[in-house]
Amino acid sequence: MRSARRAALILALAIVALAPRPAFAQQSGPTYVVQEGDTLTGIAQRFGISVDDLAAANGLNDPSSIFPGMSLSLPGFEGVSGILETRPVGAGENLESLALRYGLAAADLARLNHLVNPARLYVDQPLIVPVGEGGEVGTSADLVVPDGGGMLALAARAGINPWAIDRLNGGDARAWVIPESGVYLPGDGTPADALPTSVASISLTPSRPSQGRTEAVEVQLTEDDQVAGMLGDRTLNFMTPSEAPLSREALQGIYALAEPGLVDLALTVTPASGTPFTLVQPVRIEAGDYAREYVTVPSETLDPANTVPEDKEIAAVVAPATAQRLWDGVFQFPTDYHETFPSVFGTRRNYNGTGWNYYHTGLDLYGNPKTEIRAPAPGVVVFAGPLTVRGNATYIDHGWGVYSGYLHQSQIFVKPGDRVEAGQVIGMVGATGRVTGPHLHWEIWVGGVPVQPLDWTKRVYPPSESGG
Repeated sequence: MRSARRAALILALAIVALAPRPAFAQQSGPTYVVQEGDTLTGIAQRFGISVDDLAAANGLNDPSSIFPGMSLSLPGFEGVSGILETRPVGAGENLESLALRYGLAAADLARLNHLVNPARLYVDQPLIVPVGEGGEVGTSADLVVPDGGGMLALAARAGINPWAIDRLNGGDARAWVIPESGVYLPGDGTPADALPTSVASISLTPSRPSQGRTEAVEVQLTEDDQVAGMLGDRTLNFMTPSEAPLSREALQGIYALAEPGLVDLALTVTPASGTPFTLVQPVRIEAGDYAREYVTVPSETLDPANTVPEDKEIAAVVAPATAQRLWDGVFQFPTDYHETFPSVFGTRRNYNGTGWNYYHTGLDLYGNPKTEIRAPAPGVVVFAGPLTVRGNATYIDHGWGVYSGYLHQSQIFVKPGDRVEAGQVIGMVGATGRVTGPHLHWEIWVGGVPVQPLDWTKRVYPPSESGG
């Protein structure tokens, strides 16, 4: 058996070394296609080369003679060829795996992109990479694996996931390869990337989350492994859909006052037996577009003696993530009138002139004590009662860490433990608590964070259920 594997390896290495490889016609460096608004100076600065060298490499006597669609050779990138395009970094990719995919040294990829911190490529980061004339990914000829070449280089040349080599060799494959060592090469054509073979893919929807919105993280597995993770300081509640046993999905709200910028997505995949795999990759939080408003309310509803314990009570109510997902499709509006709104989610608020220290955690809907409040989706009532700030309030658990809240009611028709269905009347609009008049304040909480309710009336969560 050992000799058979050794023979298979020698044959595979011979095929790898002799098989035709994609080659690019450009010999003097990668090709950049001039875009609208480009100048020769700007292109030179973008790629860290001098204007004179760029002009000389392309026979340009007049730097202003470039035009959109013109192809320019970039000097100073020996061993790099192809047409430069901008492509987003995917979840689970890093500089090394991307360099292998596009057939160039990691240092050249970092230089092409002026990467300040190459170790922290964030999800959806635009990255300049060389591709073939038809847009296909190529592998450069100087990655032919010699005796003693690297495991990752061998995997890239053979079109094999390096983790697959490790898995098929009992988990003891080395970072270098010697033909006589008897390392077995699989032939499944799995592309080289930074993920183990037990992880088919990782996706984020949207790829760039923003303040106050719902983020979906999906991990597709090839084996029945456990998945845990964090997005920033929030623990992700990974669930397994009944119809997709190898999928792990988590929904998480992004705090509406979160600081825009990079936060870490940390995922750990733990197999039934073997070593856990951990991925840490930054995700960019985008700023939301929210207005401001001044509001005058009763002073007792701003008193920390009332607000702090009440906020803690509700935070505890919406913290659990139950495993059964009770909703299906988009959420309905809880009242009939939803064409316009007295106040929308995320609006920065200044209460009684105390400063811009608050934001609107829900969506206000017009109504009066004769306006019915209906459940927007199936769920279980987990809170129903009077509060100082929220007034008469009801909270419904829809599963997977998703909750809806109904504040300032005049009447409550349900109690904790009641199972409600979409469209069922649960109360009446009122003017209790911190209000300026009768209305319904409607909240959606995801992963312990209030999010934009309108998203849930327009989009299907999780995105894998949308059919697109």
